[in-house]
Amino acid sequence: MLVSVSPFSASHAALDQFDPYAYARVLYDSNLFRRDSNEEDETIGYLGAGVNADWKLSRQHLLLDAVVARAKYDKNDQLDHTMIDATGNWDWQVGNLWSGKLGYRYENKLSSFNQRLITDKDMRTTQTGFLNAGYQIHPDWRLVAGAELKDVSYQERKRLDRDAYAGILEVQYQNTLNTRVGVRGKYTKNDLKEDNINGVSIDNDFDVTDISGVFYWEGTAKSALEASVGYVDVSYNDNNIDTIDRDFNGVSYRAIYHWVHSEKTKIDVEAWREPSSLNDEITDYVLAQGVSVSPIWRVTEKVSLVAKLLYNNDDFKARNDISSALGAQRRDDDTWLFQINANWDPRQYLRLSMGYTKENRDSSIDERDFDDNQVEAKALFKF
Repeated sequence: MLVSVSPFSASHAALDQFDPYAYARVLYDSNLFRRDSNEEDETIGYLGAGVNADWKLSRQHLLLDAVVARAKYDKNDQLDHTMIDATGNWDWQVGNLWSGKLGYRYENKLSSFNQRLITDKDMRTTQTGFLNAGYQIHPDWRLVAGAELKDVSYQERKRLDRDAYAGILEVQYQNTLNTRVGVRGKYTKNDLKEDNINGVSIDNDFDVTDISGVFYWEGTAKSALEASVGYVDVSYNDNNIDTIDRDFNGVSYRAIYHWVHSEKTKIDVEAWREPSSLNDEITDYVLAQGVSVSPIWRVTEKVSLVAKLLYNNDDFKARNDISSALGAQRRDDDTWLFQINANWDPRQYLRLSMGYTKENRDSSIDERDFDDNQVEAKALFKF
C-alpha cells in the first residue's frame, strides 16, 4: 500500500533489508492471574513468524515490522489466542528542507492481568496512525509538527474503549557538537467511549497538556544523554463529584543516559515522573515515578547477556480522593522487576535464548499485591 501511494516509482526501489523469521517459545509463569493468594501457575507455548523489511526509494524509506504468533495454554485453554503486531512507516523527504514520518500500527493481544481481578479472556485491539513533518528553517534550527490518532477497543471491558487524539509542535536547535535543545508542546485528548456504566452516567474524558524542554547531548563516543523536563496538566471534562478534583498539574520528566563502557559492555540508566494510563488498562491515570538500569554484556562474539532492574511507583491520583470521600481505600503501588536473558547465536540464521523474570508488586490494597516468576526458552530462525 505504501509503495502504491508513494510519488516514486517502485521500479526505482532497492530492497536494502528483508529479514523473515520464525520462532518457537515456551514460557512458564508462576502466577498467571497476578493474585496475592491462590496463585495458579501456567505453561504457555508460542509459535510465531514475522518480517523486518526496509525498502529504499530514492530518498525515501519504507519500513515494515510485523509479527504474528499463536499462544496455547496448558491448563487455561480458554485463553488461547492469536497475537498480531504490525507497523508500517514511510520515512519521507522532499528536497533538503522537508522530512518526516507517516505510519500505521495494528496490535491485537491478550490484555494484561495486572489491573484486573477477573480471569476471562479479554483481547485488546489498538490501531494507531501517525504523521510528523519537519522543516529546516535555518541550518541550526528545525520546526517539527505532528499528529497521532489512536483507537483502543476491548473484547470484554468496553468501559476501557477510547479514542485518543494528539498534536505536537517542537522547535529544535542543534549545534555542531551533536547537542540538540528544544521546546515541545503536546496536547492529547482522551475520549472514552463508554459514558454509562451499570446505569450510572459518568464522564471519564480527560485532556493532557505537556510543555517541556528537550535535550540531547552526545558527550563522547561512549556517552549520551536524552532528557525532557516540563510541566504537565491533566484536566477532566467532568469531575463527577463537585467537591472532588481529579485534575493534576506539576513537573514531569523522563531522562535516559547511555554509557558504552567498552566494545562488549554498555549500560542504559533511565528515570521518569509522568502521568500514565498503564497501557490503557485503566479509565483514568496514575502518576508514575521510577528508575531502571539496563546493562548489556557481550560475553563472546556469539553469546550475550541482557539484564534489567526496575523500580516504579504508581500513585492512583485520579481516583484516590474519590476513594477517600467514599470511605474506600487509597491505592498506591510499588513494583520491583528483575530480568535477565542469555542469547546464543550458534549460526547466522539461529538464535537460542533463555530468560528469567521476577516481578513483585506491593500495593496499599492487599488484594493487589503479587509475586511472579517467569522462565522462558526461545528459538528464532532467520531465513
